[in-house]
Amino acid sequence: MAVYDLAHKLGEQLKKSEEYQEYQNYRQELLKDEETKKMVDDYQNISFRVNSAKAWGQEVKEEDQKKLEKLEELVQLNIRARKYLEAETRMSIILQDIQKIIFEDLELGLFQEKEEEDG
Repeated sequence: MAVYDLAHKLGEQLKKSEEYQEYQNYRQELLKDEETKKMVDDYQNISFRVNSAKAWGQEVKEEDQKKLEKLEELVQLNIRARKYLEAETRMSIILQDIQKIIFEDLELGLFQEKEEEDG
């Protein structure tokens, strides 16, 4: 069986999974509530900006940090937003785990060999 066929089968199985179905249900509910959707969009955008700055060793703007903290509080109080983000996080973890499993035994690039030589 071709690798691409396996990837398509994996995609089909993911769509049938309980986690994905739950995610889609919460997503549809969120899309019906424009105000909560905007709050989640704002939260994700500011969270990305703050986390990117931290990852690159840049200073996080105090305004951004305060806005993120306020949005985190609002998200936790809004059950629709909270449930959606929790389901999205579960799907993200599943996809990361699958990627880790796929690449676990593959030898790609030179980095791994360099580590073994230094080891």
